[in-house]
Amino acid sequence: MADNHNKFAEAMMESGVQLASVDMCDVSSSSNINSARWGSIRHKLRKAAAEFLGTALLLIFGFGATTQLVTTDSSSWGTMVAVWGTALTVAVYAVGGVSGAHLNPAVTLTMCVFRGFSYAELPIYWVSQLCGAFMGAVVVYFFNEPAIRAARLEDASNAIGIFITSRATGVTVPVAFFVEFLATAILVFFVLATSEGRGITPTDPRFQPVALGIVLTAIGLGLGQQTGFALNPARDLGPRIFVSIAGWGTEAFSRQGYYFWVPIVSPFCGAFAGAFAHDLLANPQDTSSL
Repeated sequence: MADNHNKFAEAMMESGVQLASVDMCDVSSSSNINSARWGSIRHKLRKAAAEFLGTALLLIFGFGATTQLVTTDSSSWGTMVAVWGTALTVAVYAVGGVSGAHLNPAVTLTMCVFRGFSYAELPIYWVSQLCGAFMGAVVVYFFNEPAIRAARLEDASNAIGIFITSRATGVTVPVAFFVEFLATAILVFFVLATSEGRGITPTDPRFQPVALGIVLTAIGLGLGQQTGFALNPARDLGPRIFVSIAGWGTEAFSRQGYYFWVPIVSPFCGAFAGAFAHDLLANPQDTSSL
C-alpha cells in the first residue's frame, strides 16, 4: 500500500508539474501575443507621430517665412520660396526613417494606389498630416500674433494669405486648378524618381530630401505666383480650419467664390498623374502595383 501510495503521489506530482508547465506555456504565449499587439500599435503610433511632426515642421518654417514676407520689408518671394524648399528637406530628414515622410495626403493615397502602401494606414496618415498642419499654423500664429494682428487690420485679405492659398488677381479657377495639378504632378514624379534609384541619386537615396527641396523651390519660383503652390491638401485645409477659428470665420472657406476646394482636390489629381507618368516613362523597376 505504501508503495502504491508513493507511486500515486509521484504520479500526481508529475501530473501537477505537467499542468503547471502547460499553464506557463499558455501565459508565455498570451504574453507574446500581447507584446506583438502592442508592438504593432506602437509602430503605427510612431508613424502617426512622425507624420504629425514632419508636417508641423514643414509648415512652421514655411509659414514663418511667409509671415516675414507679409509683415516686414526684409524678405522677398524668392527667400520665402527657398525656405519652403529647405523646410521640406529638413522635415523629410527628420521623420523619413520612421514613416517615409509623406507629409501630404495626396502622396499617401498615391503610394497606396501605385506602390501597395497599406490602405489600413491611410486614415492614420491623413489625420496625422491634417493635425500637424493645423498645429504648424497655431505655432506660427502664436509666435507672430501682434504682427499678424496689425497686418490684418491693414489688409485682412493679405494677412489670411499667410496660412492659406488663393488665386492671384486675374487667374481663373480652371487655370488655378491646372497649375496646382501640374505642380503636384511634377513633385510626385520626382518623389518616385529619387526614391527608386533614378536621376542624380542612383546609389545614395539619402540625398533624396535635398533633391526634393530643390524641386519644391523650383516649383515655387516657376509656378508659385498663380496659386501659392499648395500641392498638399493638408497644408491648405488644416490652416484653413485654424484661421476660421482664429477670427476670420467663414471667410476662410467662402473667399474667392469658395476657392478652397481647388487646393484640396487638384493635388490628388496631380499626384496620380505624376505617378502614372513616372511609371509609364521613367520607372526602372517593376515597383508599380498597376
